[in-house]
Amino acid sequence: MSQTGSPLNDPYYQTLQDMLATNQDEPQLFQTIVNAPFHDKLRAIQLDLGIVVLLLANKQSKTIDRIALSDTFSAQGAVRMSAKPFKDIKIPLGHKTNIIAQAIATAELQQTDNWYYLFVPALTREEAHFNQAGAGIECSLVQPLKGAKTGAMIFSFYQPLPKIGNEHREFVDYYSKLVATKL
Repeated sequence: MSQTGSPLNDPYYQTLQDMLATNQDEPQLFQTIVNAPFHDKLRAIQLDLGIVVLLLANKQSKTIDRIALSDTFSAQGAVRMSAKPFKDIKIPLGHKTNIIAQAIATAELQQTDNWYYLFVPALTREEAHFNQAGAGIECSLVQPLKGAKTGAMIFSFYQPLPKIGNEHREFVDYYSKLVATKL
């Protein structure tokens, strides 16, 4: 996971904790959550990390709402290619094919190399593939958030799924747990 063997001893993870510990209103906190992993550009490159997305379940509308998107070149590319604005893409909470809905329902990590499964039914297969091409992303891991608020985080990587290893998965798990304590 870290160069020192434990996230507690790793300056990268300590900085993530410090960034999330600052007193912020919700919109600021949400944006900090998706941008914090990129505070150390070299570490983000070593992780092959391109985009982080925060999603929360809206119990009133029964949808999964996109709350915040990292401010990265890849994220900007996906937004440019998108058939719908970021905030307008809403997924029904119980949708069986969407892996975000699956992650929230099962409380288990989901993964895909095809963004159609992140966007179904809000976008067509072709529209989802345009988004993925615009971002230059190979795969995404969807980690459910287990805390006061129900939701998930999407971590999108420049590497194909077979090259996603323990370091990637441990980062996703650790950071998601940290975020869940802040929501």
